[in-house]
Parts: sequence; C-alpha cells; structure tokens
Amino acid sequence: MFSIFSKKSMDELAGKNFWAWFEEQEEWIINCISNHDSSFVWAIDERLKPVFPYFKKELEFQLGSNDGKGEFFFFHFGNINLIRDADTLSQMMPESISEHWTFIAEK
Repeated sequence: MFSIFSKKSMDELAGKNFWAWFEEQEEWIINCISNHDSSFVWAIDERLKPVFPYFKKELEFQLGSNDGKGEFFFFHFGNINLIRDADTLSQMMPESISEHWTFIAEK
C-alpha cells in the first residue's frame, strides 16, 4: 500500500551489519589511519549509507584518536532523524569495539 508519509528511520539490520563489518576490519582501519591511507573512508561510507536510507545527501564522518582511544565522529547537520538514528547506532556498537572506540554525533 502506498503512503504519502515516507519512513524516515534507520535500517537496524544495516546498523548491525555495519558494526559487525567494523569489528572484523578494525585492525585494517587502524592501519589505514596510521599510514594515512584513506581507502578505509570509502569502505566505511559504503557500509554506512544503507543504515540511513532516507538521507540522500552525502554522509560525513571522521575517525581519529585521543589518548590511544579511537574516535568516530558522525555529523548529523542538525537533522532530527540523523540525530535520533545516530544515537541508536551508537547504542548498537558492540562492547568489544566500545572498549577502544567512542562514537560521537556532532552537528
């Protein structure tokens, strides 16, 4: 049935798949960051886009390190749907990753 209201919510399965992939590729991601190899950016982008299917613009994120702990900055641009869903994605982060990564949603 067709609805005039579009569903503006994240794909939770894609979110789980994103974190599973991130966990599997974490060492590669860290090596890329250490070696100034930006290929990880495109790989993350490819897996992050399906999490937010309603957002048609480019997603923006940045990875870094603070006192040896990884930081994943996700930019929501003040979009209420991205703010809500970034919070959900953050809560979905597996404990094994959250021990050495922080997910930060910013404007």
